[in-house]
This record gives sequence, structure tokens and C-alpha cells, in this order.
Amino acid sequence: MLSIVHNQTNLPTTKKNIKVTGTLANVLVPGAPAVYLYHGNLIRTTVVEAILEASPDHVSFETRNTIYTLSYIQNTITGSNTA
Repeated sequence: MLSIVHNQTNLPTTKKNIKVTGTLANVLVPGAPAVYLYHGNLIRTTVVEAILEASPDHVSFETRNTIYTLSYIQNTITGSNTA
């Protein structure tokens, strides 16, 4: 009897990295999808697995296949002088 065994190795898969500038439309919670506003469109991701980093100007989070870095839109007022 001939037996063929297929050795299936679990190679580490690299996740896609997406870097965007936008605004979160909901609270970022592991176990729920992220929703953010990008160029006037609401984008919904798959379920968030982990929040990797959060700061005043950006947030990084991971879904099953993707690592997102969302930089927040900054409203800056330049040099306005009121007299």
C-alpha cells in the first residue's frame, strides 16, 4: 500500500499594512469592526483583533489580515491675529 503524506508547514503570513488619514466613526473595540471616514466614504473593516498603539495623532490596530494605521485629520489654525 502506497501512502503519500503531505507535510503542511505553517509559514508565517505577512499582513497587509494600510496607512490612511481619516476620522474614526466609532469607538475602536477588539471584537467589533472598525469604522472610519476616508475621503468622504465610511470604511468598515473586519473584526479588530488588537489595538496596537493609540496616540493623540494616530491609532494602529490589527484585523485578521491587515494592520491599519489611521492618522487623524488635524484642524490647524495658522497665524490668526485678533486685535
